[in-house]
Amino acid sequence: MGIIFWICTISVVCIITGVTFYKPYLGIAFVIVSIPFEGSKMFDGISIYPLETILVLLVGVCIYKLISGREIFFRNRKLVFYYLPFMLCILLSSLKFMELSLTIKEIVRWLELIVVYFLTINLINDYKKVRVILYSMILTTAMVSMHGVVSYLAGVESVYDGRPGAYSFFGHPNGLAGYVNLIIPVLFGMLMTSVFLWERIALGAFTVLSIMSWFLAFSRSAWISLILAMIIIFFLTKVKKRVAILLAMLFVIFAITFLSSNITDDFQDRLGLQEVEGRAMFYPIGFNMVKDDLIFGIGVGNYPLLIKKFTNMRFLVQNDLHCLYLQMFVEAGLMGLCAFVFWLACISKYLMSALKSLEKSRDYGLFVGLVGGVIVYLFNNLANVLTVHGIHLQWGIILGLAVVLIQFRESETCLKAV
Repeated sequence: MGIIFWICTISVVCIITGVTFYKPYLGIAFVIVSIPFEGSKMFDGISIYPLETILVLLVGVCIYKLISGREIFFRNRKLVFYYLPFMLCILLSSLKFMELSLTIKEIVRWLELIVVYFLTINLINDYKKVRVILYSMILTTAMVSMHGVVSYLAGVESVYDGRPGAYSFFGHPNGLAGYVNLIIPVLFGMLMTSVFLWERIALGAFTVLSIMSWFLAFSRSAWISLILAMIIIFFLTKVKKRVAILLAMLFVIFAITFLSSNITDDFQDRLGLQEVEGRAMFYPIGFNMVKDDLIFGIGVGNYPLLIKKFTNMRFLVQNDLHCLYLQMFVEAGLMGLCAFVFWLACISKYLMSALKSLEKSRDYGLFVGLVGGVIVYLFNNLANVLTVHGIHLQWGIILGLAVVLIQFRESETCLKAV
């Protein structure tokens, strides 16, 4: 059995490497497909990390092609330099490491984000590739959503550690909801720009699946963040009537799902405010942890080791403080948080400045949907830390696709000017 496992594993790795070598942009699609399987998969005591394996293969192929001068020249560095101060703060904070493996793990997470973003804006250089990446994202999300919905309705995934909600591949309802949250605005953007009837039907079916799994995760932070992002999309879009119809579809699906017999009690159970009140206590805990190290924080990767000294609520905060920005402040200090916010501010300014130039473009609706995916992630991380599920890589790809659409418009404008 072990020999068969290794033969299959090596064969899959060789196939992925070969495809990536001849079509490097498909490496981004492989990353997207591997995100739900983030973490180790055990087989006879052997650990496999699909996401990290594919990223290493993709980076290796790109480096080889860069050195050998074959096809790829990484000239596009938009928004990459703004990330460097944050990465520098992470590295300085990591000098306080208490356990090297934990620190390296956190550094790798943040490096993966900028690497996958950088590869996206350089490897995706035409509309066909954009569509391939988008449909890879949508089909993978549809698979995850279907698994979550069916499992929940069958009672397999109805309760996680005492709380109701589907959790599918992510091991926790908040993880599933945060993952699906990213793709719903993108689906709405694609529906607004779609011209083929078959594509609208397919996208409509995928939207229904995604919204159902989003609702059945019973994640209040995901609900609020998506609703806020959809309100922003409504005001940004040109065809408000079409968006209103799409939003009406969202609430019809919500109502139909809610009327299902075994869902009402779980929904009412998640309306309690006890957990919200408890999360308000996370901020004093975070401040107590970092008050003696305000500049560079307690050290990246040290949180799981130090939290034991500061609270008895470890069952709630053993992994993180349920807020990415608070977690960043605690681990990387004021310098790290400011550098991270600076990068996000640069992203927001760049995307918003492109709205007017894209307003008369055929890509405008899709661009607004991608921006919605960027925004919903930032909202969602106010109450969750989605980097621990690999969801930040999908966000990096969505951000990269938005930048790619801007580049397409800039190149078209340059050609017209010439």
